[in-house]
Amino acid sequence: MTIGSVRPLLGVMGASGLVPGHVLRRAGLPSDLFDRADDAPLRLSDYFRICEQMALQGGDESCHVSLRPLMVGTSELVQARLRGCATMAEVMEILANSYNIIHGHRYNQVQRRGGLISYAIDDADFPYAFDPGDAFVLLSLECLLVYVHVLLLSLAPAGEPIPLRAIRTRGPGTSRGHLAFLGAPIRASVGLFGLDYEAALATMGVAAAQSPVLSARTIYGGVADMLDRLGPIAPTGPDLIGRVERELAGGRHDQAEVASALGMSVASLRRRLGDAGLPFRDVRARYLNSVAQAALEDGNSIADIAESLGFSDGRSFARAFRQWNGVAPGDYRRTHS
Repeated sequence: MTIGSVRPLLGVMGASGLVPGHVLRRAGLPSDLFDRADDAPLRLSDYFRICEQMALQGGDESCHVSLRPLMVGTSELVQARLRGCATMAEVMEILANSYNIIHGHRYNQVQRRGGLISYAIDDADFPYAFDPGDAFVLLSLECLLVYVHVLLLSLAPAGEPIPLRAIRTRGPGTSRGHLAFLGAPIRASVGLFGLDYEAALATMGVAAAQSPVLSARTIYGGVADMLDRLGPIAPTGPDLIGRVERELAGGRHDQAEVASALGMSVASLRRRLGDAGLPFRDVRARYLNSVAQAALEDGNSIADIAESLGFSDGRSFARAFRQWNGVAPGDYRRTHS
């Protein structure tokens, strides 16, 4: 489950004035991730985590794709409406209606034809901040399809399959690996984006309480969590440490919460991190320090940084920062700003 290139992400970060290394740190990813070759694959879940941080740091949940920004908090409104749904058809209708209201136009549609029910996105008149054929625009819209399908997967009662029959996209027929994992034929270079399901999906019940997409800080982060649940968890080594850091980035700072999100007991997580040579408290400290350094370099106040990282006050944060780096936060900011 990967996307084929990091170049579209770098381009939109540059256009929106975001610092790539700081976005990556907040996402729990290596700050040098973008130093790889442009065509190096990126995990799809990590793409969504990067988008979450772009939205939070840039103050726009459209990730600057739209000329009409979406305020941070838009996800919460959509999530709240979806929690009351009883069937998959209702989920699709509420989702489409919510985003149409937010964007002020009927871009999203639920279509019924023959033996299919489809979620379609017709973006012909959408106010893009970039050319409609831009690589990041196409990637963003195709990942909206991933979001819709992963949302439905997260809501399905245990063991119930989601009968996806076809995927439609304006994008070209090459390098669509981020769609291929959905396991359905891809119809490329058509006039809109869409997911075609068997009509039986419409009456399937939903289990809203179990959905990580509906309980996350943003929908981007919820989709990332769900994608990680669909993929295998590396039992030991750097991959496990990376997974723990991404859970920390998602706001889970307690070891029990992280272990639960990774589908293991606290004892198992402790043992496997011990085998990797880095106890949980050290992984957590390394992550918090990396984020704190980036925030200080951006000029954020010590009080704001302390609050965002879960410290009780600025003094306790300053004490921890001095232990990590040997200098006070203010001194670090003066030498790195």
